[in-house]
Amino acid sequence: MSTGDSHDPLATDRRNARTTAIGLGVWLTITLAAVLLLFLFGSTLTSIFV
Repeated sequence: MSTGDSHDPLATDRRNARTTAIGLGVWLTITLAAVLLLFLFGSTLTSIFV
């Protein structure tokens, strides 16, 4: 294995970690927004369906 390879395992790991962190951040933001909307408008939504 030569030292001049363009395949850098550390760069690949960093890219994967960044992608995972962004995905988890988006998922957490959407989840918190849904919970907040349910807290704010939950009683209104249940009165519509009941």
